[in-house]
Amino acid sequence: MTATAIRGFNTTLQQVEQRYEWVNDMIRLRQELVLKYMQLLHLAPPDPKFQQPEPDLDDEGPRYPPAAQIVDFCNHLTDYVSHGHFDLFPKIVELIENASGRSLSIAQRVLPRLDSSIEQLMDFSDKYSEHLDDDKLASLQQDLEKLGPVLEQRFRNEDRLIIALRLVHAIASSV
Repeated sequence: MTATAIRGFNTTLQQVEQRYEWVNDMIRLRQELVLKYMQLLHLAPPDPKFQQPEPDLDDEGPRYPPAAQIVDFCNHLTDYVSHGHFDLFPKIVELIENASGRSLSIAQRVLPRLDSSIEQLMDFSDKYSEHLDDDKLASLQQDLEKLGPVLEQRFRNEDRLIIALRLVHAIASSV
């Protein structure tokens, strides 16, 4: 994923009503996650398959982001995914079902899609959260580029749940 593809990340999702401040917190956490992701993406050395190396007599080899920054991103990613999976999504689904009086198909369609991203996100986090060595760091750029589309799709599915919550709230408020 390139920097121009950042447009796929919805970091400006309109915040929701005060009574759902916890959704706004998730949006802020998402923005922080995207920022940390983009910082790592730009600090990781480019994939040599796509760029000609420039000759440098003083070249000491590829320079990687500081390990602490990589670990910080992994920790933030794990917290973000866990918070959504265990706290936010069940709460959103419950609110939608309670307000509508029935289970909405949006939740039934979206939750499995959100669950399917967990393994990929956690695999990245597990790989880079500890014991960083040159072999792992050499694949960081490629793995970050694979991670981007997974995050994009996850954000789209999260947005679907939030939009459904807004719609149900609007309908319930107008009755």
